[in-house]
Amino acid sequence: MAAGKPPKSPYPPDLDEDAEPVTELEDLDDAVADGLDWANRQARRVFLRRAELRRCRLTGAELAEARLEDVTFDDCRLDLVSKSQRRGKEVGGYFARYQKEDVSLRLVRLEGQLVLAAHVGGAERPSYFILLTCESGDGGQVTAIRDFRYVPYMAAEAEFERV
Repeated sequence: MAAGKPPKSPYPPDLDEDAEPVTELEDLDDAVADGLDWANRQARRVFLRRAELRRCRLTGAELAEARLEDVTFDDCRLDLVSKSQRRGKEVGGYFARYQKEDVSLRLVRLEGQLVLAAHVGGAERPSYFILLTCESGDGGQVTAIRDFRYVPYMAAEAEFERV
């Protein structure tokens, strides 16, 4: 079996002397981001080129259709969550799963926002979290559900407050 060529090292960023520090997860070209918390941010179609991300938290970040060229991650946390989409009547199948399983959902505050903590088998500590996005205003409808069922270490490490 023939071995291919090893990967090339990425080109480093070509930083301007008067460049503003990076604060947002947005299109970055020749930039360094250090010590930023971009957890649960939506960055669809973001384009990163010649960028260095150091000690950044990207858990739960939505990077669908993102494009990365010559990007390095140093001591960062990035969890890629598979995503399925259901609309209309299909959403009922999502909730039917919980009727068949030994899961109780409790409201908690996690990183400043209210989320559902899923406790499996009567466990004291949640096994995973479910984030709900709702329309603004009284009685707003749920517009998105982000279920972190397959990212159990998030719950293991999370600091949360019971509500």
